[in-house]
Amino acid sequence: MSNARIQYLVNRYFEGACTGEEQEELADWVNQSGSDADLQTVLAEAWRNYQPEEAGREAGAAAMERVYYRLSDEMDKPRMRIAWWKPAAAAAAIFMAGLGIWQGMKPSPNASVAEAGVVEDAMPGGEKAVLTLSNGRQIVLDSAANGLLAQQGGASVNKLANGQLVYDDGEGPASGEILYNTMTTPRGGQYRLTLPDGTKAWLNSASSITFPTAFAEATRGITITGEVYLEVAKDEKKPFRVKANGVEVAVLGTHFNINAYPDEGAVHTTLIEGKVKVTSEAGTRTIAPGEQAQAGKGRLDVQRNINLEQVMAWKNGRFVFEGESISRVMHQLSRWYDVEVADTESIDDRFFLDVPRSKKLSDVLKALELTGKVKFKIEGKKIIVMQ
Repeated sequence: MSNARIQYLVNRYFEGACTGEEQEELADWVNQSGSDADLQTVLAEAWRNYQPEEAGREAGAAAMERVYYRLSDEMDKPRMRIAWWKPAAAAAAIFMAGLGIWQGMKPSPNASVAEAGVVEDAMPGGEKAVLTLSNGRQIVLDSAANGLLAQQGGASVNKLANGQLVYDDGEGPASGEILYNTMTTPRGGQYRLTLPDGTKAWLNSASSITFPTAFAEATRGITITGEVYLEVAKDEKKPFRVKANGVEVAVLGTHFNINAYPDEGAVHTTLIEGKVKVTSEAGTRTIAPGEQAQAGKGRLDVQRNINLEQVMAWKNGRFVFEGESISRVMHQLSRWYDVEVADTESIDDRFFLDVPRSKKLSDVLKALELTGKVKFKIEGKKIIVMQ
């Protein structure tokens, strides 16, 4: 392919104007390029030609983001954000991550995961949970047969064909006694649940939800640990209340996410739709959609203009990191892949990544290594983080 044709295709790509045929032609060229240096040179030159004279850093970063988001959305491959002021390396990594061309990279000698292949790897998590009934009996949901699992008071507990657990409270408690059940997901697990009032709950890894088998009282109360997304069934006569690590969230009917993992340092309540009131030892705040209440020791803050795509990524089957510290990145990976992580305090860079949670651990670590900021080794169930 001539340099003029390559330049044309890359410019079209940066503009977001590539047809399907042109994108395939460009992908073929990337696959067949003679060396990473050649690839980076052409992409860097294309970026310089594309970028307007007046474009500042923010405009440049936004343009580069459009490039990799467009490609990864079409190809369903990992997306990665790298400092735009390194155009050659950034452009090459974007194309390689977007097109899945890991073998074309020439990693540095210390990039163990990317260079040497992976002897020991961790597969992604899946639909796993244990249901503990009021009498202490435990049901492993991922291996339980579909259909009726138990009777709890006046409620029937059913596992659907899609793996979801559904409670039908019938006419309420048969004996007048309120029974409580708990669903728990392990590290490397997630699960969905429909509560007796029709409220839908999604549990992330290492999380739990404790709830009555019938909401017979004046308020509908549950307790959670870890991270749970809730779509609350509206009932103006019975407010819905969630307790998590000393924080209470009160709603009538709304969609919100609660992250109450102990290693996150605070309870994060993010509102997607409706309105909620968050109460902690530091006071009470009401938040609107797109806002996040952060309740820590002695404080209750509200952050506005929250990136909801990042907050909801886990429920939507993705990891999305937008300027996250390596420690927060590794917290999520350790829970989903059920691995331990060595100390990360010496690394203070910020990371940008968007990748499916269905990928193997090594694939995600390779994507992170392409930033040039960090390297990894996998030793059994432990990830060694290196600079």
